Amino acid sequence: MYANVQPDKNKRLQEYRVMAAFSEVADALDEICDEAINVDREGNVARIVFKDSDISSDDQGKINEEWKKYSNYFEFNKKGWEYFRQLLVDAEIFFEHIIHKDHPDKGILGVLTIPSDLIDPVYSNVQNMLVKGYLFRKAIYDSKNPTKIKEIQMIPMEQNQVTYVNSGIWNENKTLRLPFIENVRRSYRQLSLIEDSIVIYRLVNAPERLVFNVDVGNMAPPKAEAYLRKLMQQYWQKRTFDGDQGNAVNKFNPQSMLDAYWFAKRAGSEGTTVTKLAPGQNLGQLDDLIYFVKKLYKALKVPVTRVNPEDAYNDGESILREELKFARFIIRLQQRMASGIKPGFITHLKLRGIWDKLGIRENSFEIEFNVPTNFYELRENQKLQLDRKSTRLNSSH
Repeated sequence: MYANVQPDKNKRLQEYRVMAAFSEVADALDEICDEAINVDREGNVARIVFKDSDISSDDQGKINEEWKKYSNYFEFNKKGWEYFRQLLVDAEIFFEHIIHKDHPDKGILGVLTIPSDLIDPVYSNVQNMLVKGYLFRKAIYDSKNPTKIKEIQMIPMEQNQVTYVNSGIWNENKTLRLPFIENVRRSYRQLSLIEDSIVIYRLVNAPERLVFNVDVGNMAPPKAEAYLRKLMQQYWQKRTFDGDQGNAVNKFNPQSMLDAYWFAKRAGSEGTTVTKLAPGQNLGQLDDLIYFVKKLYKALKVPVTRVNPEDAYNDGESILREELKFARFIIRLQQRMASGIKPGFITHLKLRGIWDKLGIRENSFEIEFNVPTNFYELRENQKLQLDRKSTRLNSSH
């Protein structure tokens, strides 16, 4: 039921994508991706935040101009949602840099998305997560049979050729990158099993069953049994019109057979009676199913208040603690994306000659995505108001 992680990458990714297509998992992932992409008034999803005060405003303007050009290659406004979903499901995103062979000083001219199941990073130091290159598996198809792969050609790629974003999660042996959706494997299996069992229980116990207590008088047991069988055959068949024969015929009715019980009653009884058995109880109660749905949402760090779409949206003074935790989780996810994109932007600045010319260091700036606005910023405003209140109270004393 709770299988180990597949060592084969293609099978592993296929399993994760099947999990992501499950309706409840898909809804939770949609909630996460919707919160991760936030467009500001200028139409930007991510921006440069300078940490080094020695960089002049003119130099900052040049870097911002290059960032705007570089970030447009990724089209975060249109494709950012897909990137975050791939990061949650596949654990890795790869972008190949397009550089002009004769004019490398133009910098990176574009990016191409590489399917994560066709490329792997090669580490020089796994402990410190230092990547020295990448290995791309190019499929060579048979010219006589285009659907058949003749061989797999291994193509090495330099570190600066690829922008690599990962989930930051390893397996226990640090040999495989695991996606965030791995946290929901057990809840996903439990929910799918409980849904199937509930459907089976509803189908089996929903119909009302009839109990036939047939008076057989003083008949001998064999005759009584034959008499019951005759009545059962009559009950199991129904009169219907057959177009091929052109007349009414007795047709077998399997549903009637499933919904009745037959018992022989001896002499001295009150005669033949027909009673009903009550259908299955608690058919409309889904508390057990809701429990596993909430458990699945908790595994994905999505507030369980979002399970029921009829719940009112709370935007007042009080904010649920789990909503704040969810906003912080989104920010951590955005930081993973930003930390993966930053080395590619540094490569672009170095090719353009701006890196050495302005004396920029890696800690001179950071890339930040716009934080979720609905809960996080409101919470920050509440903190500011509390600080002001405490300041006024201290000053009054």
